[in-house]
Amino acid sequence: MKQDMREARANQTEHGLPNIDRAMSKSLSCGDGHLPSPAESSAAHVPANPALAGLARMTRDVAYKTGADHLVMDVIAPQSFGDDDVRQYPAVVFVQGSAWTTPDRDTEIAQLSQLAREGYVVATVNHRDASRNPEYVFPAYLEDAKSAVRFLRTHADEWQVDADRIGIWGTSSGGNTALLIGLTADDPRYEDGSNPGVSDAVNYVVACFPPTDLTEAVEAFGQEDNAFRLYYAGPLAAVLGATPQTGITDEVRQRAADMSPYLQVEPGRRYPPMLLLHGTGDRVVPYRQSVKMCDKLVGNGNDARLVLVDGADHEHDFWSQSVLDSIGDFIAEHSKTSK
Repeated sequence: MKQDMREARANQTEHGLPNIDRAMSKSLSCGDGHLPSPAESSAAHVPANPALAGLARMTRDVAYKTGADHLVMDVIAPQSFGDDDVRQYPAVVFVQGSAWTTPDRDTEIAQLSQLAREGYVVATVNHRDASRNPEYVFPAYLEDAKSAVRFLRTHADEWQVDADRIGIWGTSSGGNTALLIGLTADDPRYEDGSNPGVSDAVNYVVACFPPTDLTEAVEAFGQEDNAFRLYYAGPLAAVLGATPQTGITDEVRQRAADMSPYLQVEPGRRYPPMLLLHGTGDRVVPYRQSVKMCDKLVGNGNDARLVLVDGADHEHDFWSQSVLDSIGDFIAEHSKTSK
């Protein structure tokens, strides 16, 4: 009997390890036969991310329009896992405020990158600058921004964009640009020959502290106590083509009217949904510019919403997570389905 027990124990043992211990050692090994260290044994485990979800990539200086001065966009997009990745994402074209000079595309990179990580392709664009070249008066900046929309739609497959889900967001003069794009979809007045036959229409507009009626700025000329006024030596005068030599001509006044989203709203016409946001303490663009714009859109039966940031100035203390959440929710709401 004792001999049988000894033989059984011998059969259960190999290299000094009982069978149960051998099985455990295999399960704990690192694949190359060695036992894990104490750190490895206590390590936390997280799953791999083969779809690269929640990650983003950035491509700088993508030329969107030829034959002009370095017109480019930076594209921030969800990370692709390779040539087999055929996912398509809604897109946001962003125009940074610059008083109609050259936009600094880095200003909102952190916020725009978050959008990309959430599943949007974001293109932050520049445009021509009349303060550098007097030939670039209005509508040069609008033509360029429209061209950027058409470029993104034309190259939708390359950038994994759903061509039927493109919106526009701008701040200050960029907000003015965004509103004009929403109000003048496919307007032949602003065709520049780039990507002909491709629409520049957008699904929605977000405009932060935008100038909406530039005729008020012209009318305030010479009023030193009015921040919203035309300076002959400033960028607004440059984009309107006003100089000390020519003064405020009829041509300048017409450009101011054409640059005014408030004056482009046509009775009975339907426009894409618009979100306007403005600080009530804005000392550059009076917040009533957004109030009157929203009132006019709503009065004509359009979907327009207004967010007022109590006491906020132009940029700076305007921004908060609450403001970004309002914008993000609006973009998400109008990016759910294709047109």
